[in-house]
Amino acid sequence: MSELLLLGVSHKTAPVALRERLALTQTEAERFLRDLVALPEVREAAVISTCNRTELYLVVGDPVAAESAVLGRLANRAGIRPTELADVIYSPRNCDAARQLFRVTSGLESMIVGESEVQGQVRRAHELALEAGVTGPLSNRLFASALTTGKRVRSETAITQGRASISSVAVELAEDVVGDLEHRHVVIIGAGETSELTAQALAAKGVRTVFVANRHAARARSVADRFGGAVVSLDSLPMQLEVADIVVSSTSSPHPIVGSEELAEVVRNRQGRPLMLIDLAVPRDIDPACADLPGVTLYDIDDLQGVVARTLGVRGAEAA
Repeated sequence: MSELLLLGVSHKTAPVALRERLALTQTEAERFLRDLVALPEVREAAVISTCNRTELYLVVGDPVAAESAVLGRLANRAGIRPTELADVIYSPRNCDAARQLFRVTSGLESMIVGESEVQGQVRRAHELALEAGVTGPLSNRLFASALTTGKRVRSETAITQGRASISSVAVELAEDVVGDLEHRHVVIIGAGETSELTAQALAAKGVRTVFVANRHAARARSVADRFGGAVVSLDSLPMQLEVADIVVSSTSSPHPIVGSEELAEVVRNRQGRPLMLIDLAVPRDIDPACADLPGVTLYDIDDLQGVVARTLGVRGAEAA
């Protein structure tokens, strides 16, 4: 007999400092899933790993043995004690586990209720598990049903009203802190979906952005062309940091892009001008120690929750 087991952490249960240690890149996720299904307790597996959560959906024989074995693997990968991880992890089974996936896909568990990006993230998580050969009848049906439900929620309710996203909230935060953005020099590190949405939100404020990207330079140029921005290579980042007013970073790098020692040199050349850094990445792109530098204000994704609370009136009512 098979059971469904979910092991997960999210922004509701764990700070970004712990979530980033559990986050998985696409390559890491594929390798980790294959390791899990090699365990005798695990028959099928899929993982959703985003800035707000890492959730493992497992089809298992013995849920108690499977939870213990997988928890040990997760803790070992994160370099922490299993008991420390057990304090923040949730582990619903069967219908409760399925309900959580439906809620995640529908945007009900997102920091911004109803945000649409998570639908694509769940779809890509399922596709990755399919390509890795670690799914089966139960998990395939589960994810297909969850994706169908997510589409229904967005088409039959007003939960997406306002089109808010993490990116738009970050721009709102920048406006709260520095005032009018139109004449500010804004740098975006990265060229993924979050960076594109950030550029879109900034363009609506009349801001021309500079993208810093290496791996996805062609995509960055395409987005920059649409929103009147420019693109430079990662080698030019120190120069961009010297002239920037606001920096928004969102890459999939497993290591920091902006270190405190490198930024300290930049700060010395800025002659006291304030610099606002917004790090939307998990793992974080910007060394938290940068916040200790004079004139530097650093926000990570967890810091956005206060801004989010002001945007959720209609969506909160629709969530019911």
